[in-house]
Amino acid sequence: MVRDMTSGSPIKTITLFALPMFVGNVFQQVYNMVDSVVVGNFVGSQALAAVGTCGGAFNLMLALVVGLTNGMSVVVAQYFGAKNYALVKQTFISAIIVNLGVGVGVTVIGVIFTRPLLHLLGTPADIMDDAATYLMIMFLGTLANCMYNGMSSVLRALGDSVIPLVILIAASLMNVGLDLLFVIVFHLGVAGVALATVLSQLISAVVCVVYVFMKLPMLRFGKKEFRADRQLVREIVRIGVPSALSSCGVSISVMFMQRAINAYGSTVIAAYTIGNRGEQVGMCLSYSIGASVATFCGQNIGARDFERVKKGLHAGYIISLSYTIIVGLLMFFGAGALSRMFSSDVDVLDISAECIRVVALFAPMLGLVFLYQNFLRSAGDVTPTVWMSISEIMARSVLAFTFSALWGYHGIWWATPVGWTGSALIGFLRYRSGKWKKMLAQRECY
Repeated sequence: MVRDMTSGSPIKTITLFALPMFVGNVFQQVYNMVDSVVVGNFVGSQALAAVGTCGGAFNLMLALVVGLTNGMSVVVAQYFGAKNYALVKQTFISAIIVNLGVGVGVTVIGVIFTRPLLHLLGTPADIMDDAATYLMIMFLGTLANCMYNGMSSVLRALGDSVIPLVILIAASLMNVGLDLLFVIVFHLGVAGVALATVLSQLISAVVCVVYVFMKLPMLRFGKKEFRADRQLVREIVRIGVPSALSSCGVSISVMFMQRAINAYGSTVIAAYTIGNRGEQVGMCLSYSIGASVATFCGQNIGARDFERVKKGLHAGYIISLSYTIIVGLLMFFGAGALSRMFSSDVDVLDISAECIRVVALFAPMLGLVFLYQNFLRSAGDVTPTVWMSISEIMARSVLAFTFSALWGYHGIWWATPVGWTGSALIGFLRYRSGKWKKMLAQRECY
């Protein structure tokens, strides 16, 4: 069901839209969490480390696709807010073509450079083969991931956060079942959890595509209409590429952190993997609030109601800070219990709990980063979001090694929160300057 966000209470509208997205993001994390839980408990700490060390390498390649998807979502939301449904449809078609091309390219490049990427990360020899197997299979499933994320972003841009949630829940439950089947029954190890993830993503992508074409007439098109509009492609690329480059940069910085962590061996790698999973789950609603603010502001920018745009961001402040303070406290005091979900190794548990507690202290700051990045992108003001990402990149790339040299692996945990703080400050200053109004992605509906 599409939703017009150009009227009604901003805080109520954003909250109702964010909640299904939040549940969906929790289930999205189930894909990664289940992989880690299953291999950590049924295969071993080395297998858990192998899965964890692949995160930065895979996200680097996926970042390009996700960035372009963000560009597509912004343009669709603005045209929908302006009630220009013809351009909504043309944008959708152009975005599909761009997404397919980029998805295929990412798959090919990822498969070719799997082992070189892992060697670049300094992956220990004892987990190299498992890591390469896992990463190779995940790259082969990139196109399915792109299809699902692309369709979901269009539905959210039109104000529908429920259908992507329903599809994702079903796929996540399937992933749990397939993980257990492939690992416990068929003894496929890390290859099994990767296959389960890819198959689940493929099914969710197919279902999402079928739903869009059957239930949304405004997006339905024939063979003769399946061609890219150059101006719309340029607009998608203009907004999406900086977002993609920012995401790629952040992924590269994560790879630098991973390299610093890899120097301490598989126990610390496994602990960091658990800490990272805890962060992702804990911050699900923060991400959802940011994405909801982007849709809300994008539609109202299309309607040229800038006062309502500001009210949307302010509503985001209230929701985000309320949530992140509570979840930060829960993560801090529940770090031990969260860690035990993934492993029974005492050494791993002690280190991972420390990592989670550091992240928990800065949970409100990460919430602000999501808010400002999504808000500025919704206005087409993408350059500051690049600088926000650079702040995170520099912190992870430089401080991870600096702090590691000073305090060992204990110092590495602090690099990312410092980056979040700098990133949030940049976003705040850009918003207060008011320059975002001059950088709107859609200057007029043509």
